[in-house]
Amino acid sequence: MTIRFAAAMNGTMPAIAGVLCTGAPLGAVNDNAGTRPSLRTVAKATAIDAGIAEALMHFARHGLAAAEQARIEAEAAHDRGDTSARARWLGICRHLDRRMAAALAKRLAS
Repeated sequence: MTIRFAAAMNGTMPAIAGVLCTGAPLGAVNDNAGTRPSLRTVAKATAIDAGIAEALMHFARHGLAAAEQARIEAEAAHDRGDTSARARWLGICRHLDRRMAAALAKRLAS
């Protein structure tokens, strides 16, 4: 059975037309046109973007098990004594599952 919807008519104008805001500008406007980001802000944003990109690539390889795999890699790096790899894998795990990463960081710190 087909269900058809027709908006209620208010004389010659549909009822939905009265709700639409015709006075709103359609063009985009930059509110902070006079300000420029500092180099520190740009460097921080670039580092965050690189971490997210790395986490997304890891997620593309491992799917829903990506956070678990990153946790395993962080534990293996901790066992090897490789602090930079441990921090990298913990960061990937943090992007994918914040609670798992917090528990892992707490466990590895003790």
